[in-house]
Amino acid sequence: MRLKETIKIIDEGWVRKCMGYRVHFQKRNNGDIITDYVPGDEEKPLESEVVAWRLAWKLAQAKNKIGSEMKDKEIFNIFVVDDFNNPVKHYATGKIEVFLPINDE
Repeated sequence: MRLKETIKIIDEGWVRKCMGYRVHFQKRNNGDIITDYVPGDEEKPLESEVVAWRLAWKLAQAKNKIGSEMKDKEIFNIFVVDDFNNPVKHYATGKIEVFLPINDE
């Protein structure tokens, strides 16, 4: 086998390092469900999954404290994604976590 072919096989099967993390969340806008991210697409992603999960948790906690005052800015389905937009397991539980889950799409 040629070196180029070997490297291609290795690249496809190798565990790649994530290039950053974002907090995924959804919100309502005039009855539509909008998906958004923090940091946004134009911003540099977070380097640490722990920092991303802490940000997700704080966003959920802030939403809970404000409660009904945020009805027009309802935020839900909060979790962390990698640079390929795949959900990231929570660093403490090893499971996919979703804060403030609502599934009514």
